[in-house]
Amino acid sequence: MGGTITIIGTGWNRGELTLRAVDLMTGGGKILLHTDHCGCAEWLLERGIAFASLDALYERCEDFDALARAAADAVKEAARSGDVLYCVPDVRDLSARLLMASGAQPRPRVVAGPPVEGALLALCRGETRMVEASDWQEYHLTPRENCLIRELASRELAAEVKLGLLAVYPEETEIWMMNGEAEPEAMLLYALDRGEKYDHRTCALIPAQRSVLALERWDFEHLNEIMRILCGPGGCPWDRVQTHQSLRTCMLEEAYEVIDAIDEGDMDHLCEELGDVLLQVAIHAEIARLHGEFDISDVTTAICDKMIRRHTHVFGGDDAQSADQVLDLWSRNKMAERSQTTRTESMRDITRALPAMLKAVKVMKRSGEAGLRDESARQAAERCARRLNDVTLDQDAEGALGEALLDLAEMAFLMKVDPEIALNGAIKRFIARFDEIERTITAEGRGFEAMDAETLRKYWDLVKL
Repeated sequence: MGGTITIIGTGWNRGELTLRAVDLMTGGGKILLHTDHCGCAEWLLERGIAFASLDALYERCEDFDALARAAADAVKEAARSGDVLYCVPDVRDLSARLLMASGAQPRPRVVAGPPVEGALLALCRGETRMVEASDWQEYHLTPRENCLIRELASRELAAEVKLGLLAVYPEETEIWMMNGEAEPEAMLLYALDRGEKYDHRTCALIPAQRSVLALERWDFEHLNEIMRILCGPGGCPWDRVQTHQSLRTCMLEEAYEVIDAIDEGDMDHLCEELGDVLLQVAIHAEIARLHGEFDISDVTTAICDKMIRRHTHVFGGDDAQSADQVLDLWSRNKMAERSQTTRTESMRDITRALPAMLKAVKVMKRSGEAGLRDESARQAAERCARRLNDVTLDQDAEGALGEALLDLAEMAFLMKVDPEIALNGAIKRFIARFDEIERTITAEGRGFEAMDAETLRKYWDLVKL
């Protein structure tokens, strides 16, 4: 039938056993230590109480996760023949969590002991995130919280942990380190891996940095905090008077500057411009919060919800193996969400504020999804040429030109070219060509005012870009 499992937190030092732990370990039964490199082992030896340890697993396991799984399995195997007291320095050990989640019946009991962080806990103020040093690659830290790290078992591990911390906390943050029963020692964060001793009892506390002025790196919540300051009483006079309407042009300009940075291939510039777009999101959200409309968490909730709903091939039961299939699925999911039953409804739903050419491409895309699509860009080009010929024949110029532009939009869609980007590129080339002409004319001591259109055209034809 098997026995019960009791997980006992012993602390690292011999004087940290609770009275409940002493009663259990002196009452008979099988005692299994996670490691005998602790004060509990010394205490048991002094009293002649038999025990076994799992230290041999350290050599056989390649990482801490494997060690925890092996330890949990060993405890369950030992419990097959009777009750087991599984002693760990800290009941937050992964092996203890695995035992609690294993479904063993009866469920393991837990006798909590002293936290291994000891006196460092007295130095914590406010929210504190407690992590194991071996989990440093999975840290999700914020400088608004204290970070208490346990089991800095080696200098090499401390160096790896330090790198993760420096991505969040300033390098000259004053921290506290403690080993075993020693008193906490103050040092600077950049010296985390320069201590004298590291073992399984070494812990460190990195205090929270709650002032945005004390930081060297900031996260999304810091941006929102800065916007609350700027838009609040005593903040920035300009930010405080902005409205959604007054910021319309700013959003548009920042988006186009992102496009410029992408075209330049300058990643530093792109990073900066993406920050400017993010600022627009943050200030709109703060304005809305102040007016009781919505806040930034509503914004992030809405987009996360949309991503889950629209990606039914990832989060649902649909299938999409190519980018085109994903786009088609996205459109169908979008129509279903908006209770649209016809393609015409989806066309009329396209954002009115879009530039006409971009809107035309979207219309062409959605008509194509319904099957109304040219087989090739060449067919659209030939139809466009016929439209332009109608313009030259002095017919309805506006109507014919509009139809020709619509054909160009169809060409752009079929060729997978963004017409706005294409036209902006052509404009840049035009200006560069014009600049070359102007510099050539100026170098010859001449000016535009002294030249007729035919001469200027000859200069234009001479410049090749």
